[in-house]
Amino acid sequence: MRHLLDTNVWIDALSGKISPSSFIKLTVQADWAAYSSITRLELFGFPEIKDKEEAKLTELLNNFLEISVDSKIIDRAIVIRKKIKIKVPDAIIAASALENECFLVTHNIEDFKNIAGLTIIDPYTI
Repeated sequence: MRHLLDTNVWIDALSGKISPSSFIKLTVQADWAAYSSITRLELFGFPEIKDKEEAKLTELLNNFLEISVDSKIIDRAIVIRKKIKIKVPDAIIAASALENECFLVTHNIEDFKNIAGLTIIDPYTI
């Protein structure tokens, strides 16, 4: 199974809201686990993030593949936004999952539930 982890998964994993065993199931035990460049932007763009937290987050993310936003992903995000009302970052994250043929791991089910072809895993159900 291939997993693309949404921003909220990283936040909840670092804060302890997602158990270490669930996080391992979603990442290490997956055939492939990654995150979008948009997720990195969202994570490090929070003004509240402290240097210590930033260093911990950098160390964690360095263990995973970062999916860059390319023309194919943007084109897919455009199609998604034309069909449903969704924020640009969420459209790009969804398009990244679709273009890389992977499940989107997110607790924000409502944001992504109407996207055709997108399979969602809620980390709180693992």
